[in-house]
Amino acid sequence: MDQHTFESTLVPGIHVIGDSSVAGALPKSGHTANNIGKMTAAAIVSLFRGTKPPLPSHVNTCYSLVGPEYGISVAAVYRLDKDGQLAGIKGAGGLSPMEAPPLQRSQEAGFAQGWYESITADSFG
Repeated sequence: MDQHTFESTLVPGIHVIGDSSVAGALPKSGHTANNIGKMTAAAIVSLFRGTKPPLPSHVNTCYSLVGPEYGISVAAVYRLDKDGQLAGIKGAGGLSPMEAPPLQRSQEAGFAQGWYESITADSFG
C-alpha cells in the first residue's frame, strides 16, 4: 500500500486502514488507527478533487494504568521518510520517566482517563 494515502497498490481505489494496513513503523494501536482514518479520509477527498493529498503526520499516544493513581505513557510522531515509508521522527515523543514522582504518576493516570474519553467520543460519536 501507498503509505502516503493508504491506497492499495494491488487494488487501486481501495484504501486500507487499521490493523490490516502495512504502515511502516506505526504501531497497531487505537490512537494510531484513529489518526490513520482521518489522514486517509483527507487523502481520499484530495484524490476525488484531483489535488495532491496532504503529507501525513501521524501520532501515537498510549497510556497504561498500572493502578488507580498510577499511569505511564509513551508517545511518538511519524512522517514519510525519503523512501515513502512511515518512520518515527527522532526526538519527537517520549516515555514516562522511570523515576517519576507520585504526583506525575497521578497526573498521567488522569491524562489516561481523559484520553480514553476523548478517543472514544471521537471514534464512536
